[in-house]
This record gives sequence, structure tokens and C-alpha cells, in this order.
Amino acid sequence: MLLKNDRISEIIDGKRVIVKKPELLAPAGNLEKLKIAVHYGADAVFIGGQEYSLRANADNFTIEEIREGVEFANRYGAKVYVTANIYAHNENIPGLDDYLRALEDAGVCGIIVADPLIIETARRVAPKLEVHLSTQQSLTNWKAVQFWKEEGLERVVLAREVGAEEIRQIKEKVDIEIERSSMGRCVPPTPAAVY
Repeated sequence: MLLKNDRISEIIDGKRVIVKKPELLAPAGNLEKLKIAVHYGADAVFIGGQEYSLRANADNFTIEEIREGVEFANRYGAKVYVTANIYAHNENIPGLDDYLRALEDAGVCGIIVADPLIIETARRVAPKLEVHLSTQQSLTNWKAVQFWKEEGLERVVLAREVGAEEIRQIKEKVDIEIERSSMGRCVPPTPAAVY
């Protein structure tokens, strides 16, 4: 058995099978919810900051709350991702560099984005941040996923209507982390899994 990058490779019936434990990624609308999600086993949480998040009217995190949330999550081996998933208008451009640097300085693992401007800016000013493509891009096929991988993204969030067979087909063609939101009645709000 070979261990490489958290992947376990085995030979089964002459085929190489790669098994990777999915990352349980939970939403956290405030610091209390972040702590609850981590306490109950989330591998990672995603949160919205007070800027550049589509959930503009939500109880989003200040930079200080983000820093506190990251420190808490790190204590328990969990990661924090911040949504910066707006499509930026001209008035959103000033301050973007400073905001992304502040997220990087706070220890955020990565950002979830939709706008190519934010992707390019993050790569330039906050290179330690992982960049994941938001479901706002509505990726439904392997060619689109391949495009974003070639742009240097580490993970893509597929459109919600993409089924298990399509995910398998995409993974066969493109070696990239794929996030898929799961809908259900058991646990509101919706957690996500990364494959």
C-alpha cells in the first residue's frame, strides 16, 4: 500500500483504485456556528466575510472574527475557507488587495470565488490562499473543469444538478478536487463533500 498526499492507493483486481476520505465542509454563518460545526466533526467550514460575499445581508464575519475562527478551527485540525464569491463591479476593486491580504494574514486556508478578477488578484497579492471555484460558475462538464485547473485552481464546486455519474466522468478526465453540495432534511444547512 502506498500513501501519497492523503490518498491511499491499492491494487484491486488488477486496477488501481484511489480512495480519498471526503472532506466534510460545513457552512458557518457566525462564530458560534463555526465552533459548533468544528466541535461536531466538520473537517472544514466556509464562512462569509463582510466584504466580497454574495450573502451581503447575512451575519458575516469581521476580519477579527475570521482570525478567531481560524485559531479555533486550527486547534481542532479543521480548515476555514472564506467566500469571496461576488462578481465584482468597479466599486468593488479598491480594497480587494488589502482584503485578500488580511484573509491570508488571518490564516484562512483558502477562498471560494466566482470572478476571474478575484482569482487573479488572490494569486498576485495573497499567494498562500488556496483558490476554489464557486458553484456560481455552474460547472457541469469536464472541459470547463479542465479549463479552471489549467488556470491553477485547486478545487471546483460543481453545479448542484451534476449527478454522481457525471462527477465520476469528470474525475476520470481531470485530476482536481471536486466539491459537491449535498441537500437533505437531516442537517440544515447543507454540508458539502470534497472528492
